[in-house]
Amino acid sequence: MAPDRGQSEPTGDASVPAIDPDVTAMPAGAAKCDGDNLGISIAAQPMASGAGSFFSEITFTNTGGDACWVEGPPSIFNLADSATGAIAGKRAADSGMPEVVQLAPGASAYSTIHFSNAGAYDCGTAVADVAYVSPPNWDSSRTITLESPVTVCNTPATYTVSWISATSLF
Repeated sequence: MAPDRGQSEPTGDASVPAIDPDVTAMPAGAAKCDGDNLGISIAAQPMASGAGSFFSEITFTNTGGDACWVEGPPSIFNLADSATGAIAGKRAADSGMPEVVQLAPGASAYSTIHFSNAGAYDCGTAVADVAYVSPPNWDSSRTITLESPVTVCNTPATYTVSWISATSLF
């Protein structure tokens, strides 16, 4: 049975407060991470899973001096061609479950990118070699160079981006 709004299920560890993902507040003393204090990187090589899917990961690292928290999908995530700046492909709806991740200085949170092989579709394709990425609830993006360019369909959407998680894919 799902908890009533405002309540949360036990975590199994009495030293860690249970967090309701519908509530956008953390225990006393923690603040939402400032996008300027989050380093952003993307895994160099996508991980193939077979069946026309492959995965990569965005890492958000707390570069500030204080603990903070993040929640949600990246506010901005677009793939692009660096030569033209043109957005490549269409992003599908975000995926995953809400999770509030508290980050100590130097700690990281992760967002998974799930790609479908564009070759499996009858579509116009584009090659992306950069990503425009913004942490959740932040309105300016950074340009991150992809070490492994990806081919995506211009339409239909052939990639999703997950909500941030404390668990790394790799």
